Amino acid sequence: MFDVTDISLIILYFYRIMKSEIPIYNSSNEIHKVIGFPHRSHIPGFDIFTIESMEPSSRRCMPPYRQSFFHIGLLSSVGNSKLNINTELLNVEEYPLWFVVPGQVFSWVRDEKMTGYNIMFKKDFLMNVVQNYIEVFPFLKMSESKPLILSKEEHKTLLLDAERMHSVFKNPHPYQEKMLEGMLVSFLYYCKAIYDRLSITENHLPRAQMITQKFETLVDKMYIETKSVGDYANELNITPNYLTTTVKKFTGKSAKDIIQERLLVESKSLLRFSGLDIAEIAYRLNFQEPTHFTRFFKKFSGTTPNKFRHKE
Repeated sequence: MFDVTDISLIILYFYRIMKSEIPIYNSSNEIHKVIGFPHRSHIPGFDIFTIESMEPSSRRCMPPYRQSFFHIGLLSSVGNSKLNINTELLNVEEYPLWFVVPGQVFSWVRDEKMTGYNIMFKKDFLMNVVQNYIEVFPFLKMSESKPLILSKEEHKTLLLDAERMHSVFKNPHPYQEKMLEGMLVSFLYYCKAIYDRLSITENHLPRAQMITQKFETLVDKMYIETKSVGDYANELNITPNYLTTTVKKFTGKSAKDIIQERLLVESKSLLRFSGLDIAEIAYRLNFQEPTHFTRFFKKFSGTTPNKFRHKE
């Protein structure tokens, strides 16, 4: 077993010995198999289990990977656990609620004292009830990675909801999946209330919020294909100036800033976690020349791609 206090050391260790593409897992059962966890979900697209049930069979660390499903962690006890989304170490003090969304790079070190619930679900399972889920639940966006730090009462409420879901999950019956769909959406709406409480809501404009959320969703889909604000404005049927003004008013950032930040996150993930050389990364991210990528990366990160990759 690893006794690790800095997850970045594990990330670099696996990066150096593997030098391969970041693996992608398409179901919770695939990950369970990899870590030696005997639990298996019997419901396509949904899974829930207690974190403490992972002891003693499951490995306690996982090198960087991506997954094609959502993952919610509701923690009651953290211990010395470390969680990392993309290149950011999460703050998991007190009562954290964290989300991993498809496409993000996730890695972790789990303390044996870590307790709580893991809830995993595919997009289709949620879309059976909520079609425009990214607009309704903005914390499920690719650009979001910070955990929500809960109050004691909020944690208690969500823990009861998770316990009910777990109970329904363990007792199959004809309406089990429909019940779990409804319970998951109820859980997420309560998360939304917490998210709204923690967000800055001054000067909140509903139309600005709607445009910004649609824009951020498009960025997650199109940031490699195009870096032009005009292209995103065309998709939204508004002018580039109006898009930039609206996004700036709601987020404090320009539309161009958000596109570049998304590109920078993916750049860092590929540099740190993949075995691709810098030129291959540049072309993958749709830069015409590797030198263009190097200039972009240095401008927005303060260092060169090569120095970032080899930074301890």
